[in-house]
Amino acid sequence: MSRIHFLIGVCVFGLADAVVAQQATVPKPDSVKVAAVQVSGYDKGELPRQDFDPSGKLVPYIDRAGREGAQLVVFPEYVLGHTDVPGDVTQPISAAARANSIYVIVGCWEQSGDGTFANVALVFGRNGEIVGRYRKTHPAIDHFDGDDPWKRPPAGKSRRWMLENDPEWIMQAGEDLPVFDLDFGRVGIMTCYDGWFPEPPRVLSLRGAELIVWINGRRGTVEDFIVRSIMFQSHVAMITSNQAYGGGTMIGDGRSRILAQSPARQESYITATINLARVRHMRSTSRNFAQRRPDLYGELVRQDLTQNATAE
Repeated sequence: MSRIHFLIGVCVFGLADAVVAQQATVPKPDSVKVAAVQVSGYDKGELPRQDFDPSGKLVPYIDRAGREGAQLVVFPEYVLGHTDVPGDVTQPISAAARANSIYVIVGCWEQSGDGTFANVALVFGRNGEIVGRYRKTHPAIDHFDGDDPWKRPPAGKSRRWMLENDPEWIMQAGEDLPVFDLDFGRVGIMTCYDGWFPEPPRVLSLRGAELIVWINGRRGTVEDFIVRSIMFQSHVAMITSNQAYGGGTMIGDGRSRILAQSPARQESYITATINLARVRHMRSTSRNFAQRRPDLYGELVRQDLTQNATAE
């Protein structure tokens, strides 16, 4: 290699390193406009059916969010149904995310080649690529066998019965609570029943999440008191979504205030601007965080507290 080529190489690689360093230090924006959609697609026990295009219902909302300047739009749990990822169902979502340069979070039953599946929240990046996945960690089972409730699936049931009635007994449950570093902030995700446990949102917050997205698919209403409690105790903003046969799609600002909320049992689109600078200030100055006592919290990671919980 000649000295000239060597110097050119040093300059090029030095420039590349400088660009990476600059990108790494680019400050996050102080606020972000987000949208949430209360819409129905596939239900929990529905299998794919002909002549139904769930993504066709979602794309117009992605386009609307893009036109209105939102940076993220959130849809409900398993709304895309059982599908390959990527595949024919996700391709229109990818195209719309790319066309609008917007992040999209949407739920589906992601199929694997070996016949297994998982309840997954897909994160589409601004370029349309799938940049993250969250697998539901707490199965919301509805049927069980035996005297010890919620421990054993109903016996003698076929795979199809399970798929149509209680698919979360046989789904692949998630094993992690990831936080996704998007260009406007750090985002954690919960799916439906996950949010009924206090531990997941706390862990997500302690891992750096500034915004928690909680997608749902249930006929009831997402509980605003849970949302407010999470925001108050863990210093995060929140976005919730539900299918249109339920309610409780909302956006919270991190100070236990609900900025926007959908009416129950109807299709709806809401949007709001979250002050992330204020969320970050709360997190950095929190006496709650500073005065935690992990030495007292051992029971939180014990496997079985059933005897203690029922002793009285």
